[in-house]
Amino acid sequence: MSWYYTPYAIAPSVAMLISLVVAAMVWRRRRLALVRAFLVLMAGTAVWSLFNTLEMSNATLAGQTILARCQYFGIIPMPFAWLAFALIYTGRERLLNWKTFALPVALQLIVIVGIITDGLHHLVWTPFTLEYDAAVGLFYLGGSFGPLWYVHAAVSYTQIMIGTVLIFRSLLRSPPLYRSQSVALLIGVLLPWVASVLFVSGNSPLPHVDVTPIAFAFSGVALAIGITRFQMFTVVPAARDAVIESMGDAVIVLNSERRIVDVNPAAVQMLELSAPQIIGRTIGMFLPDHKDLVARLGQQESATTELTLDRGRGPEYYDVRVSSLKDGRGRITGRMIVVRNISAQKRFEAELQHAKEIAEAASRAKSAFLANMSHELRTPLNAIIGYSEMLAEELASERADLTADMQQITAAGQHLLTLINDILDLSKIEAGRIDLYMEDFDPLLIVRNVAATVEPLVRQRGNRLELQLDGAFGTIHADPTRLRQILLNLLSNAAKFTAHGVVTLRVSRADDEVAPGFLFAVSDTGIGISAEHLARLFQPFTQADSSTTRRYGGTGLGLAISQRFSALMGGTITVVSTPGQGSTFTVRLPATVVQPGD
Repeated sequence: MSWYYTPYAIAPSVAMLISLVVAAMVWRRRRLALVRAFLVLMAGTAVWSLFNTLEMSNATLAGQTILARCQYFGIIPMPFAWLAFALIYTGRERLLNWKTFALPVALQLIVIVGIITDGLHHLVWTPFTLEYDAAVGLFYLGGSFGPLWYVHAAVSYTQIMIGTVLIFRSLLRSPPLYRSQSVALLIGVLLPWVASVLFVSGNSPLPHVDVTPIAFAFSGVALAIGITRFQMFTVVPAARDAVIESMGDAVIVLNSERRIVDVNPAAVQMLELSAPQIIGRTIGMFLPDHKDLVARLGQQESATTELTLDRGRGPEYYDVRVSSLKDGRGRITGRMIVVRNISAQKRFEAELQHAKEIAEAASRAKSAFLANMSHELRTPLNAIIGYSEMLAEELASERADLTADMQQITAAGQHLLTLINDILDLSKIEAGRIDLYMEDFDPLLIVRNVAATVEPLVRQRGNRLELQLDGAFGTIHADPTRLRQILLNLLSNAAKFTAHGVVTLRVSRADDEVAPGFLFAVSDTGIGISAEHLARLFQPFTQADSSTTRRYGGTGLGLAISQRFSALMGGTITVVSTPGQGSTFTVRLPATVVQPGD
């Protein structure tokens, strides 16, 4: 073979290199069927470009003939790879079977055999001659195509045309990102085949030169841009189409004139018409009673609303979300409507609301009953406690052995009375029948009175009560009875859960300009509360855990009632606790409590 330099060989060699670089860019994703088809396409491009480069650089008839035939080992697989790529890219993998490719493969196999044996029959090309164009300094093969070559061309161009149509349809229907991918693909594939048609028809811009491999250089650039900039092979329209088609929500796409241009199966089912009966009609035809929504479609970029339709089967409820479709310049080209049937949800909400109203009515009835029973429950207990105390005094001198029993009866009655009082207070709160009696008073008087009352209980468990009063206080406008009850509950709890420790009541001003008030902090060095139990601490009938209830007793109502009394007076209770080290409950009340409803 005789070789020579020609600048025409540079372009196909560059095309080969670009094809290899693009293939390398996607190689790590080769497990994907889409990528494998693309790699075959790039491999065919590289083989074609390589042998085309060598053919143009050879100056012998035998050499150019062999190299021209070798190019077809890259050319023939490329249409198959392109069609497979287009089928996968557009979500039609089901068509990748032997039925689709059996005839094209059989015909191209005949062509390959014809290419190898062409010297015997010349059915692919007429006998070649070596020509030389002195004007451009190029050796080239002279001759024409035979019948088998036209079989090859018909099969190849048909496959390319089908793949191109599929990608083009995807281009028309896709959002901007996928549209950019499709454009890059179309440019990458159409350029070489346009160049091929020009060469075959004798209209090549460079005489005697097949510019198809040169066009591949530009194709490689377009495909490289599609891979790097538009996330080709990372985001594929087929995935989007599969999601839209399988969605349970109805999807309706409108153009700028509010005419329906696309629907998914869920929309077809919802509208109870076939797709051809829907597409092309205006959305207003399906919403004659909702002209306001139709008007908003042309005015707002997005909208969310609920829609009620009655088609003779009772009311149906739909959640409607409208979003804009924009072109590359940001101009609105249409709308996408996503409609979800929420009838079942609405029925469930109605049933839930009805059940809630029944439960609330029952709760109010229970609370009202307990609140009304206050007198009937307390009077007998007060009598029991009173008579037991009287009997205890009389028996103290005559039957000292029975005094302890009478004291137990009195203690049990007082405990039961406290429990009933707590339950009745909670019921009154829930029934909205708690009245606050506001007045101006010195909080220190309440604090000292409460300290004196609770001190014996504190000492019972070997504790010490400390009273810390920070600064001058003035008066507070609140309900003194409820404040006293709150402090008694907190101090009683602190004494109950602390042994041989310190219980501290600290009072201070909260001089906030926006909402001045008072802080009452009750601290102890007792068992503390875990973070897990802090969240439900103020729930009625709740204590930290069952072991606490067994060991220390109580109903868990005191904190719930204290928290609700604080809220009624516009205040709050917060708690900070460390297990094993103790707890601090802080009550914050405004300096002037506003009566609820004022």
